[in-house]
Amino acid sequence: MTAPPDDVWLGPLATRLRHEVRVVGREPLAGGYASAAVERIDLDDGSSVVLKAAGAEEVAALRAVAVVNGPVRVPRMLVTGDGWIVLAHEPGGPLPPGTPVPDDAWRTLALVHAHWRRNRPRGVPVVDPTWWGRLCALASVGLQAAAARTPQGRDAYLDADAVVRTWATDDRITTALAALPRTLCHGDAHRGNVHTGPSGSVLLDWGNARVAPGSLDAVVLAAPPPDGPADAPAEPVPQLYRDTLHEALGEADPPAMIAVESAWARVAAHLQYLPFAADHQGPERVSSMVRVASAALAELDDALGGRRLR
Repeated sequence: MTAPPDDVWLGPLATRLRHEVRVVGREPLAGGYASAAVERIDLDDGSSVVLKAAGAEEVAALRAVAVVNGPVRVPRMLVTGDGWIVLAHEPGGPLPPGTPVPDDAWRTLALVHAHWRRNRPRGVPVVDPTWWGRLCALASVGLQAAAARTPQGRDAYLDADAVVRTWATDDRITTALAALPRTLCHGDAHRGNVHTGPSGSVLLDWGNARVAPGSLDAVVLAAPPPDGPADAPAEPVPQLYRDTLHEALGEADPPAMIAVESAWARVAAHLQYLPFAADHQGPERVSSMVRVASAALAELDDALGGRRLR
């Protein structure tokens, strides 16, 4: 996707702002904003906006998070069109390496998860067995492509592919998806999508939003650094997240449900990043991710009490 010419979005923005504006400067953005063609645009009224190529799912997700009550820190969408959005610019930059994830990022996720629990925002894809099968197929394609272009890692990639193919129809996943409540998830809530500035932290790039068990976001945000082994210890999900979630829901989730959700989320998180790992991080990283996901599947089996769909 590419961002549109200025004459496409300036008119709608002027209508929203109730005054004409003119572009006086622009700069490509890095960090979380850089999931597609993205620029910071400086306007002649002294304000700045972000122009971003975006699909319908991201627009739907931003509309959904905009109605969540409480101190939710997400990009503020000003205007949107066919394949693009204009957002209010947030001063600041990406979360520095080694810096703890700010409380307001965890609070935002918890409030979004509570608000949309057992509800589906219109236009956001749902994680169900069909969606899961497509995710496994996408990972399989990526692993086979990596095996074809990387002779020294071929066996590792093909071994990983063989395991991933079994996950597509694994009845532990089917059972968990049937039992767990779904909610609006960011879908890609890693540290690179946490933007920090004078007003606090903001969760950027909602283009991978989906309706899924909420622990998916928590597992991704607490994951160990991507440049190390996948089986390195993750950061603990702070109690603030669970306390905020349960307060907003009006009751605490049963520990057994949290165990199932967390195990499922560890499988899902590693699966969704396998194509990236195969493209950019090499066979050792891929193999370690498959080991972690396989261990999480065993934990899921235990958390389900051995119950399977037959």
